[in-house]
Amino acid sequence: MTGLVTYRRHVDARKAALATSAADALVAELVAFTPSQPDSELEDDLCRRLGARLGEFEDEPIDDHVDPDRLAGAVVTAAAAAVRSALDATLETLTTEPDCEPDGWRAPWRVLTTVARILPFPLSATTANAIGDLRDHPGGHVLPTTPGGPTMTGQVLWTRDAYGSRFGVTTAFTTLNGPDRWYLWDIDACGFQAFTVHSAYYATAEQALAAWQAGVGVLAAGETALTAVDDPWLLADLLPAEEGLFRAGGENAGQPAEYHRSRRLAEAAIKSFGVRQAAPHTDLDDAGAAAEFTAWLRAHRADQPQADQPQPAELEELITELVDSWHIDGPAALYGTCSPHRIALTVLHLRNYYKEDFADQLVTLLPEWACWLAERNRTAPGLAERCRPYALGETHPDVGSDDSRPDYRARVTE
Repeated sequence: MTGLVTYRRHVDARKAALATSAADALVAELVAFTPSQPDSELEDDLCRRLGARLGEFEDEPIDDHVDPDRLAGAVVTAAAAAVRSALDATLETLTTEPDCEPDGWRAPWRVLTTVARILPFPLSATTANAIGDLRDHPGGHVLPTTPGGPTMTGQVLWTRDAYGSRFGVTTAFTTLNGPDRWYLWDIDACGFQAFTVHSAYYATAEQALAAWQAGVGVLAAGETALTAVDDPWLLADLLPAEEGLFRAGGENAGQPAEYHRSRRLAEAAIKSFGVRQAAPHTDLDDAGAAAEFTAWLRAHRADQPQADQPQPAELEELITELVDSWHIDGPAALYGTCSPHRIALTVLHLRNYYKEDFADQLVTLLPEWACWLAERNRTAPGLAERCRPYALGETHPDVGSDDSRPDYRARVTE
Protein backbone atom coordinates (compact mmCIF):
# COMPACT_ATOMS: atom_id res chain seq x y z
CA MET A 1 0.00 0.00 0.00
CA THR A 2 2.89 2.36 0.74
CA GLY A 3 4.24 1.77 -2.74
CA LEU A 4 0.80 2.38 -4.26
CA VAL A 5 0.38 5.68 -2.39
CA THR A 6 3.84 6.81 -3.50
CA TYR A 7 3.06 5.86 -7.08
CA ARG A 8 -0.25 7.74 -7.03
CA ARG A 9 1.49 10.83 -5.67
CA HIS A 10 4.05 10.58 -8.44
CA VAL A 11 1.32 10.29 -11.09
CA ASP A 12 -0.63 13.18 -9.59
CA ALA A 13 2.47 15.39 -9.56
CA ARG A 14 3.19 14.45 -13.17
CA LYS A 15 -0.34 15.29 -14.27
CA ALA A 16 -0.14 18.61 -12.43
CA ALA A 17 3.11 19.42 -14.23
CA LEU A 18 1.62 18.48 -17.62
CA ALA A 19 -1.43 20.64 -16.94
CA THR A 20 0.74 23.59 -15.88
CA SER A 21 2.93 23.32 -18.97
CA ALA A 22 -0.08 23.14 -21.31
CA ALA A 23 -1.86 25.99 -19.52
CA ASP A 24 1.18 28.28 -19.57
CA ALA A 25 1.56 27.77 -23.33
CA LEU A 26 -2.16 28.29 -23.97
CA VAL A 27 -2.30 31.54 -21.97
CA ALA A 28 0.84 32.85 -23.68
CA GLU A 29 -0.76 32.19 -27.08
CA LEU A 30 -3.97 33.95 -26.10
CA VAL A 31 -2.19 36.96 -24.62
CA ALA A 32 -0.27 37.38 -27.87
CA PHE A 33 -3.45 37.38 -29.98
CA THR A 34 -5.78 39.21 -27.56
CA PRO A 35 -5.26 42.82 -28.71
CA SER A 36 -6.61 42.09 -32.20
CA GLN A 37 -9.69 40.06 -31.17
CA PRO A 38 -13.23 41.18 -30.23
CA ASP A 39 -14.54 39.70 -27.00
CA SER A 40 -16.72 37.03 -28.61
CA GLU A 41 -13.89 35.88 -30.88
CA LEU A 42 -11.48 35.74 -27.93
CA GLU A 43 -13.96 33.56 -26.03
CA ASP A 44 -14.40 31.23 -29.01
CA ASP A 45 -10.64 31.10 -29.54
CA LEU A 46 -10.09 30.21 -25.88
CA CYS A 47 -12.62 27.37 -26.14
CA ARG A 48 -11.04 26.02 -29.34
CA ARG A 49 -7.52 26.08 -27.92
CA LEU A 50 -8.59 24.55 -24.61
CA GLY A 51 -10.50 21.85 -26.49
CA ALA A 52 -7.47 21.08 -28.66
CA ARG A 53 -5.32 20.55 -25.55
CA LEU A 54 -7.98 18.31 -24.02
CA GLY A 55 -8.12 16.28 -27.22
CA GLU A 56 -4.37 15.75 -27.09
CA PHE A 57 -4.57 14.49 -23.52
CA GLU A 58 -7.38 12.07 -24.44
CA ASP A 59 -4.89 10.22 -26.65
CA GLU A 60 -2.25 9.92 -23.92
CA PRO A 61 -1.69 6.86 -21.68
CA ILE A 62 -3.70 6.92 -18.46
CA ASP A 63 -0.76 8.15 -16.35
CA ASP A 64 -0.33 11.15 -18.68
CA HIS A 65 -4.02 11.89 -19.10
CA VAL A 66 -5.06 15.29 -17.73
CA ASP A 67 -8.79 15.61 -17.02
CA PRO A 68 -10.70 18.69 -18.24
CA ASP A 69 -11.19 20.39 -14.90
CA ARG A 70 -7.56 19.96 -13.87
CA LEU A 71 -6.46 21.64 -17.10
CA ALA A 72 -9.04 24.42 -16.70
CA GLY A 73 -7.86 25.05 -13.16
CA ALA A 74 -4.29 25.28 -14.41
CA VAL A 75 -5.39 27.82 -17.04
CA VAL A 76 -6.91 29.98 -14.28
CA THR A 77 -3.63 29.82 -12.34
CA ALA A 78 -1.56 30.65 -15.44
CA ALA A 79 -3.77 33.58 -16.46
CA ALA A 80 -3.76 35.01 -12.93
CA ALA A 81 0.04 34.65 -12.80
CA ALA A 82 0.32 36.51 -16.11
CA VAL A 83 -1.78 39.38 -14.73
CA ARG A 84 0.26 39.44 -11.51
CA SER A 85 3.51 39.56 -13.44
CA ALA A 86 2.18 42.42 -15.57
CA LEU A 87 1.09 44.33 -12.47
CA ASP A 88 4.58 43.93 -10.99
CA ALA A 89 6.05 45.28 -14.22
CA THR A 90 3.60 48.19 -14.08
CA LEU A 91 4.69 49.11 -10.55
CA GLU A 92 8.35 48.92 -11.54
CA THR A 93 7.74 51.21 -14.51
CA LEU A 94 5.84 53.73 -12.40
CA THR A 95 8.73 54.04 -9.94
CA THR A 96 10.94 55.40 -12.73
CA GLU A 97 8.30 56.98 -14.96
CA PRO A 98 5.47 58.17 -12.66
CA ASP A 99 3.62 60.02 -15.43
CA CYS A 100 3.26 57.07 -17.84
CA GLU A 101 0.28 54.72 -18.00
CA PRO A 102 1.61 51.22 -18.71
CA ASP A 103 -1.08 48.84 -19.90
CA GLY A 104 0.77 45.55 -20.14
CA TRP A 105 -1.76 44.05 -17.74
CA ARG A 106 -4.69 44.52 -20.15
CA ALA A 107 -4.08 41.52 -22.43
CA PRO A 108 -3.63 38.92 -19.65
CA TRP A 109 -6.55 40.53 -17.78
CA ARG A 110 -8.81 40.02 -20.81
CA VAL A 111 -7.71 36.40 -20.98
CA LEU A 112 -8.46 35.84 -17.29
CA THR A 113 -11.89 37.48 -17.43
CA THR A 114 -12.72 35.52 -20.58
CA VAL A 115 -11.78 32.31 -18.77
CA ALA A 116 -14.11 33.43 -15.98
CA ARG A 117 -17.02 33.65 -18.44
CA ILE A 118 -16.80 30.04 -19.63
CA LEU A 119 -16.04 28.03 -16.49
CA PRO A 120 -18.87 26.35 -14.54
CA PHE A 121 -19.06 25.97 -10.77
CA PRO A 122 -16.87 25.28 -8.79
CA LEU A 123 -14.20 26.47 -11.22
CA SER A 124 -16.07 29.77 -11.56
CA ALA A 125 -15.62 30.30 -7.81
CA THR A 126 -11.91 29.49 -8.11
CA THR A 127 -11.58 32.14 -10.83
CA ALA A 128 -13.50 34.72 -8.78
CA ASN A 129 -11.13 34.10 -5.86
CA ALA A 130 -8.11 34.53 -8.13
CA ILE A 131 -9.49 37.86 -9.37
CA GLY A 132 -10.14 38.97 -5.80
CA ASP A 133 -6.55 38.18 -4.85
CA LEU A 134 -5.29 40.22 -7.80
CA ARG A 135 -7.29 43.25 -6.68
CA ASP A 136 -5.53 43.02 -3.32
CA HIS A 137 -2.15 42.81 -5.03
CA PRO A 138 0.05 45.95 -5.15
CA GLY A 139 -1.03 47.70 -8.32
CA GLY A 140 -4.34 45.84 -8.43
CA HIS A 141 -6.21 49.17 -8.20
CA VAL A 142 -5.74 49.61 -11.96
CA LEU A 143 -7.88 46.57 -12.73
CA PRO A 144 -11.33 47.56 -14.05
CA THR A 145 -14.64 46.14 -12.97
CA THR A 146 -14.91 42.47 -13.87
CA PRO A 147 -17.22 41.94 -16.85
CA GLY A 148 -20.39 40.12 -15.92
CA GLY A 149 -20.90 36.46 -16.60
CA PRO A 150 -23.11 35.13 -19.41
CA THR A 151 -26.62 36.55 -19.11
CA MET A 152 -29.70 35.16 -20.82
CA THR A 153 -31.75 37.63 -22.82
CA GLY A 154 -34.84 35.57 -23.58
CA GLN A 155 -36.72 32.33 -23.07
CA VAL A 156 -35.20 28.88 -23.19
CA LEU A 157 -36.62 27.12 -26.25
CA TRP A 158 -36.56 23.46 -27.16
CA THR A 159 -37.71 20.82 -29.60
CA ARG A 160 -37.49 17.03 -29.86
CA ASP A 161 -37.37 14.43 -32.59
CA ALA A 162 -40.08 11.98 -33.64
CA TYR A 163 -38.65 9.25 -31.39
CA GLY A 164 -38.80 11.53 -28.36
CA SER A 165 -35.23 11.00 -27.18
CA ARG A 166 -33.24 13.65 -29.08
CA PHE A 167 -33.58 17.28 -28.00
CA GLY A 168 -32.51 20.65 -29.30
CA VAL A 169 -32.32 23.34 -26.61
CA THR A 170 -31.37 26.94 -27.34
CA THR A 171 -31.43 30.37 -25.73
CA ALA A 172 -29.82 33.75 -26.32
CA PHE A 173 -26.94 35.12 -24.26
CA THR A 174 -25.33 38.53 -24.11
CA THR A 175 -21.96 39.01 -25.74
CA LEU A 176 -19.54 41.64 -24.47
CA ASN A 177 -19.51 44.56 -26.91
CA GLY A 178 -21.41 42.58 -29.53
CA PRO A 179 -24.83 41.19 -30.56
CA ASP A 180 -26.60 38.47 -28.60
CA ARG A 181 -25.90 34.91 -29.74
CA TRP A 182 -28.01 31.75 -29.51
CA TYR A 183 -26.38 28.77 -27.85
CA LEU A 184 -27.52 25.31 -28.96
CA TRP A 185 -27.34 22.06 -27.02
CA ASP A 186 -28.01 18.99 -29.23
CA ILE A 187 -28.86 16.38 -26.59
CA ASP A 188 -29.09 12.65 -27.17
CA ALA A 189 -30.84 10.68 -24.41
CA CYS A 190 -30.55 7.25 -26.06
CA GLY A 191 -27.53 6.11 -24.03
CA PHE A 192 -27.24 5.30 -20.34
CA GLN A 193 -27.55 9.05 -19.65
CA ALA A 194 -28.25 12.21 -21.60
CA PHE A 195 -25.23 13.38 -23.61
CA THR A 196 -24.76 16.74 -25.31
CA VAL A 197 -23.41 15.54 -28.65
CA HIS A 198 -23.04 19.00 -30.18
CA SER A 199 -23.08 22.52 -28.79
CA ALA A 200 -22.15 25.88 -30.26
CA TYR A 201 -23.23 29.49 -30.67
CA TYR A 202 -25.38 30.54 -33.63
CA ALA A 203 -26.42 34.00 -34.79
CA THR A 204 -30.17 33.30 -34.58
CA ALA A 205 -32.60 30.79 -33.15
CA GLU A 206 -33.49 29.74 -36.69
CA GLN A 207 -29.87 28.90 -37.45
CA ALA A 208 -29.61 26.91 -34.22
CA LEU A 209 -32.75 24.93 -35.12
CA ALA A 210 -31.47 24.24 -38.63
CA ALA A 211 -28.16 22.95 -37.22
CA TRP A 212 -30.03 20.64 -34.85
CA GLN A 213 -32.29 19.34 -37.63
CA ALA A 214 -29.27 18.61 -39.82
CA GLY A 215 -27.65 16.64 -37.00
CA VAL A 216 -30.75 14.57 -36.25
CA GLY A 217 -31.70 13.92 -39.86
CA VAL A 218 -34.70 14.87 -41.95
CA LEU A 219 -36.79 11.79 -41.13
CA ALA A 220 -36.43 11.93 -37.36
CA ALA A 221 -36.56 15.73 -37.14
CA GLY A 222 -39.73 16.00 -39.22
CA GLU A 223 -41.59 19.31 -39.05
CA THR A 224 -40.03 20.41 -35.78
CA ALA A 225 -40.29 23.90 -34.33
CA LEU A 226 -38.88 25.60 -31.25
CA THR A 227 -41.27 26.21 -28.36
CA ALA A 228 -40.88 27.51 -24.81
CA VAL A 229 -39.66 24.87 -22.33
CA ASP A 230 -42.68 23.54 -20.43
CA ASP A 231 -40.89 20.93 -18.30
CA PRO A 232 -37.93 22.53 -16.48
CA TRP A 233 -37.31 19.37 -14.45
CA LEU A 234 -36.75 17.34 -17.61
CA LEU A 235 -34.58 20.17 -18.94
CA ALA A 236 -32.44 19.95 -15.79
CA ASP A 237 -32.07 16.21 -16.42
CA LEU A 238 -31.01 16.80 -20.01
CA LEU A 239 -28.54 19.68 -19.89
CA PRO A 240 -24.87 18.83 -19.30
CA ALA A 241 -23.43 18.69 -15.80
CA GLU A 242 -20.17 17.51 -14.25
CA GLU A 243 -19.78 13.80 -15.00
CA GLY A 244 -17.26 13.16 -12.25
CA LEU A 245 -14.54 10.55 -12.18
CA PHE A 246 -16.25 8.04 -14.46
CA ARG A 247 -16.63 10.18 -17.57
CA ALA A 248 -17.82 8.35 -20.66
CA GLY A 249 -15.07 9.96 -22.77
CA GLY A 250 -14.94 9.29 -26.49
CA GLU A 251 -15.32 12.92 -27.56
CA ASN A 252 -14.82 13.84 -31.19
CA ALA A 253 -12.51 16.68 -32.19
CA GLY A 254 -15.08 19.44 -31.68
CA GLN A 255 -16.80 18.40 -28.46
CA PRO A 256 -14.00 19.16 -25.94
CA ALA A 257 -13.99 22.80 -27.07
CA GLU A 258 -17.43 23.29 -25.51
CA TYR A 259 -16.92 20.99 -22.51
CA HIS A 260 -16.79 23.82 -19.97
CA ARG A 261 -18.78 26.57 -21.70
CA SER A 262 -21.78 24.31 -22.33
CA ARG A 263 -21.96 23.50 -18.63
CA ARG A 264 -21.59 27.15 -17.60
CA LEU A 265 -24.40 28.24 -19.90
CA ALA A 266 -26.52 25.26 -18.82
CA GLU A 267 -26.22 26.50 -15.23
CA ALA A 268 -27.67 29.83 -16.31
CA ALA A 269 -30.50 28.20 -18.27
CA ILE A 270 -31.51 25.94 -15.37
CA LYS A 271 -31.21 28.79 -12.86
CA SER A 272 -33.68 30.85 -14.90
CA PHE A 273 -36.39 28.34 -13.92
CA GLY A 274 -35.40 28.16 -10.27
CA VAL A 275 -34.91 24.39 -10.53
CA ARG A 276 -32.49 22.93 -8.01
CA GLN A 277 -32.79 19.28 -8.95
CA ALA A 278 -34.73 17.14 -11.37
CA ALA A 279 -38.09 15.74 -10.28
CA PRO A 280 -38.43 11.96 -10.72
CA HIS A 281 -41.48 11.83 -12.98
CA THR A 282 -42.38 9.19 -15.54
CA ASP A 283 -45.39 7.28 -16.81
CA LEU A 284 -43.29 4.11 -17.11
CA ASP A 285 -40.68 2.42 -14.96
CA ASP A 286 -39.11 -1.03 -14.63
CA ALA A 287 -42.07 -2.60 -12.87
CA GLY A 288 -44.67 -1.03 -15.12
CA ALA A 289 -42.72 -1.88 -18.27
CA ALA A 290 -42.28 -5.48 -17.19
CA ALA A 291 -46.00 -5.89 -16.49
CA GLU A 292 -47.18 -4.16 -19.68
CA PHE A 293 -44.68 -5.87 -21.95
CA THR A 294 -45.36 -9.31 -20.48
CA ALA A 295 -49.11 -8.91 -21.09
CA TRP A 296 -48.54 -7.58 -24.62
CA LEU A 297 -46.09 -10.36 -25.41
CA ARG A 298 -48.40 -13.14 -24.24
CA ALA A 299 -51.24 -11.68 -26.30
CA HIS A 300 -49.11 -11.48 -29.43
CA ARG A 301 -47.68 -14.97 -28.92
CA ALA A 302 -51.01 -16.58 -28.16
CA ASP A 303 -51.14 -18.39 -31.49
CA GLN A 304 -47.60 -19.79 -31.20
CA PRO A 305 -47.05 -23.37 -30.00
CA GLN A 306 -46.32 -23.46 -26.27
CA ALA A 307 -43.24 -25.58 -26.91
CA ASP A 308 -41.67 -22.69 -28.82
CA GLN A 309 -42.13 -20.23 -25.97
CA PRO A 310 -40.02 -19.74 -22.82
CA GLN A 311 -41.48 -21.07 -19.59
CA PRO A 312 -43.13 -18.41 -17.38
CA ALA A 313 -40.28 -18.32 -14.85
CA GLU A 314 -37.68 -18.08 -17.61
CA LEU A 315 -39.60 -15.36 -19.44
CA GLU A 316 -40.01 -13.37 -16.22
CA GLU A 317 -36.24 -13.47 -15.64
CA LEU A 318 -35.51 -12.36 -19.22
CA ILE A 319 -37.97 -9.49 -19.08
CA THR A 320 -36.70 -8.39 -15.67
CA GLU A 321 -33.15 -8.11 -17.02
CA LEU A 322 -34.28 -6.44 -20.25
CA VAL A 323 -36.29 -3.68 -18.55
CA ASP A 324 -33.40 -3.06 -16.16
CA SER A 325 -30.90 -2.80 -19.02
CA TRP A 326 -33.15 -0.51 -21.05
CA HIS A 327 -32.86 2.34 -18.56
CA ILE A 328 -29.64 2.60 -16.58
CA ASP A 329 -29.19 6.22 -15.54
CA GLY A 330 -30.93 8.47 -18.04
CA PRO A 331 -33.90 10.82 -17.51
CA ALA A 332 -36.71 8.82 -15.95
CA ALA A 333 -39.29 10.67 -18.04
CA LEU A 334 -37.79 9.18 -21.21
CA TYR A 335 -37.89 5.53 -20.15
CA GLY A 336 -40.41 4.58 -22.85
CA THR A 337 -38.69 6.24 -25.82
CA CYS A 338 -37.27 4.01 -28.53
CA SER A 339 -35.06 4.99 -31.45
CA PRO A 340 -32.94 2.94 -33.86
CA HIS A 341 -29.67 3.73 -32.17
CA ARG A 342 -31.09 3.26 -28.67
CA ILE A 343 -31.86 -0.29 -29.78
CA ALA A 344 -28.34 -0.62 -31.21
CA LEU A 345 -26.77 0.67 -27.99
CA THR A 346 -28.87 -1.76 -25.94
CA VAL A 347 -27.66 -4.68 -28.07
CA LEU A 348 -24.05 -3.68 -27.38
CA HIS A 349 -24.73 -3.32 -23.66
CA LEU A 350 -26.42 -6.71 -23.43
CA ARG A 351 -23.64 -8.50 -25.31
CA ASN A 352 -20.88 -6.77 -23.33
CA TYR A 353 -22.53 -7.27 -19.92
CA TYR A 354 -24.13 -10.73 -19.97
CA LYS A 355 -22.79 -14.17 -20.83
CA GLU A 356 -23.22 -15.02 -24.48
CA ASP A 357 -26.11 -17.49 -24.20
CA PHE A 358 -28.16 -15.29 -21.89
CA ALA A 359 -27.38 -12.20 -23.98
CA ASP A 360 -28.65 -14.03 -27.07
CA GLN A 361 -31.97 -14.71 -25.35
CA LEU A 362 -32.31 -11.07 -24.31
CA VAL A 363 -31.48 -9.79 -27.78
CA THR A 364 -34.11 -12.17 -29.21
CA LEU A 365 -36.76 -10.19 -27.29
CA LEU A 366 -35.72 -6.82 -28.73
CA PRO A 367 -37.75 -6.91 -31.99
CA GLU A 368 -40.95 -7.45 -29.98
CA TRP A 369 -39.83 -4.92 -27.33
CA ALA A 370 -39.32 -2.29 -30.05
CA CYS A 371 -42.69 -3.14 -31.60
CA TRP A 372 -44.46 -2.82 -28.23
CA LEU A 373 -42.86 0.57 -27.51
CA ALA A 374 -43.70 1.80 -31.02
CA GLU A 375 -47.36 0.91 -30.47
CA ARG A 376 -47.33 2.48 -27.03
CA ASN A 377 -45.72 5.69 -28.31
CA ARG A 378 -47.82 5.80 -31.49
CA THR A 379 -44.61 6.01 -33.52
CA ALA A 380 -45.24 6.33 -37.25
CA PRO A 381 -44.85 2.88 -38.90
CA GLY A 382 -42.07 4.03 -41.23
CA LEU A 383 -40.02 5.37 -38.32
CA ALA A 384 -40.73 2.34 -36.14
CA GLU A 385 -39.54 -0.01 -38.90
CA ARG A 386 -36.13 1.69 -38.85
CA CYS A 387 -35.55 0.17 -35.38
CA ARG A 388 -36.08 -3.40 -36.54
CA PRO A 389 -32.77 -4.08 -38.36
CA TYR A 390 -30.76 -3.18 -35.25
CA ALA A 391 -33.03 -5.27 -33.04
CA LEU A 392 -32.25 -8.18 -35.37
CA GLY A 393 -28.51 -7.63 -34.96
CA GLU A 394 -27.48 -5.24 -37.72
CA THR A 395 -24.50 -3.12 -36.69
CA HIS A 396 -25.23 0.59 -36.40
CA PRO A 397 -22.53 2.58 -38.25
CA ASP A 398 -22.43 5.34 -35.61
CA VAL A 399 -22.37 3.46 -32.32
CA GLY A 400 -19.88 0.59 -32.68
CA SER A 401 -19.96 -3.17 -33.11
CA ASP A 402 -20.34 -6.14 -30.77
CA ASP A 403 -16.66 -6.17 -29.83
CA SER A 404 -16.27 -2.44 -29.25
CA ARG A 405 -17.12 0.11 -26.61
CA PRO A 406 -20.35 1.96 -27.50
CA ASP A 407 -19.84 5.50 -28.75
CA TYR A 408 -22.34 7.33 -26.57
CA ARG A 409 -21.19 10.77 -27.76
CA ALA A 410 -21.71 10.08 -31.45
CA ARG A 411 -23.92 12.65 -33.16
CA VAL A 412 -26.21 10.11 -34.77
CA THR A 413 -28.36 10.92 -37.79
CA GLU A 414 -31.42 8.72 -37.42
